[in-house]
Amino acid sequence: MDVSQMEEITIWSETKKGGKVVERFLPNVESINLSDRRIGSTDLSPLDQFPNLTAFIISGNELQSIDLSYLGTCKNLLELSLGSNEMETIDLAPLANCTSLMHFDISYNKLREINLTPLAQCKDLKALHLYDNKLETLDLSVLSKCKKLRNLSLNNNGIKSLDISALFKCPSLMQLGLDEGVKLTADKKLKEADSPRALKPLLGNIDWY
Repeated sequence: MDVSQMEEITIWSETKKGGKVVERFLPNVESINLSDRRIGSTDLSPLDQFPNLTAFIISGNELQSIDLSYLGTCKNLLELSLGSNEMETIDLAPLANCTSLMHFDISYNKLREINLTPLAQCKDLKALHLYDNKLETLDLSVLSKCKKLRNLSLNNNGIKSLDISALFKCPSLMQLGLDEGVKLTADKKLKEADSPRALKPLLGNIDWY
């Protein structure tokens, strides 16, 4: 179809004070950027009308929650950026359908917990940014399915101890951001395993069980 004949699709959002934030996009766009607009709530139901969407960015806003269910139809999504908001909880279940996802950023929020299980379906995931939240515990076991993971950042949280066994199954892991003083544990069966580059400097600090 001729682009000039395409009707733009509207995404409606609101600021915390009730101001309307209205953005319009052509249905063939590959990237939707709603960053830095003071958005407090948004209706993402139109996302299933963007079949070519590869990047969705809504960072730098005032979101306390977000419903990702409409992202489940975005099979080609490569990048999802939710950083610098005010979210305390999030349900990642819809991301199990975003099997092409490579970059997921939810840094600079107020998350106290997060269930990463849906990311097991994201076999191409290369970067996962969870830094600057309020996480105290984190189950990384699902990341053993993310063989292409290169960059995992967990620094500036409240994590006291962390089982990193799963990360030995991520041969491409080059960078691991961690706070100093985090007690690291891992399965002793992995002690002689070939470790990814990011783990090599940490081997002497691991409590093997």
